[in-house]
Amino acid sequence: MRWGSRFHKSPPARTEMTVPQHPVRFAPWVGARYTEGVHGLRMLLVCESHYGQKEHERPTVTPEIIKALALGQAHPLATAKPGKHAHFTKIRTAVTKARPDGASLDTQGFWQCIAYYNYLQEFVSACRKAPPKSAWGRSESAFSEVVSVLAPDLIVCFSKRNGKKVRSLSKGTPVAVVNHPSSRFAYHRAKPAIAKGIEEALARGLHVSEFSSSPTYDIWCRATASALPTPLANLSPPHIDELRQARMKAMKALDNYHRLVPPSGIE
Repeated sequence: MRWGSRFHKSPPARTEMTVPQHPVRFAPWVGARYTEGVHGLRMLLVCESHYGQKEHERPTVTPEIIKALALGQAHPLATAKPGKHAHFTKIRTAVTKARPDGASLDTQGFWQCIAYYNYLQEFVSACRKAPPKSAWGRSESAFSEVVSVLAPDLIVCFSKRNGKKVRSLSKGTPVAVVNHPSSRFAYHRAKPAIAKGIEEALARGLHVSEFSSSPTYDIWCRATASALPTPLANLSPPHIDELRQARMKAMKALDNYHRLVPPSGIE
């Protein structure tokens, strides 16, 4: 029998599906001088995702990559020193040179003064492969927690396709949205957009001294300080499996913790 025939029954009401949410699985990079800021503002820089197989997910992946590919540091067991990646050079240049009076920070100084976070809290299998649509929704609560804990004065989102989502979760924080460094990125478009965000944030009269620390903030700071640079592929065979096992163990421990103590919603 079809709905609305003999007994004039109405179809059952549709209920909203709740998207399962990730906690913060990959700790953000939090520079040692984050509270001092850049251009007089605490800045949270947001990109999209990490790439790789799930077995290489680990809680400290973000600071590991910053140390290797932004700062050029080598893992103690690596057979070669990594080169700095253009992704991070473009980000630093776009932010520091956004205003004519540009912040005079070298590479080390810049990364110590900002926070950096990849929005998706699960690995994407390959570079240039679009993440599954559901992954964006699953990472909403994690991003909300990052914004609440870091209390940035300005968010710079290096992703056009994720800009609307980041703005909706920014809790009123000004957001500058520019292209991802690997997707039609150009300084002549990125710097004015970031400069506009800086001016908006400064006009609000916020000041970096208003920041209040928290236990979660302290954990992320320690994770940033203690993480070893990722060795990339520069490991001798005896150490490869050992590193993979250590990563899986660390990620499993954090995921199990979150299952036992699920994060309470942060408004």
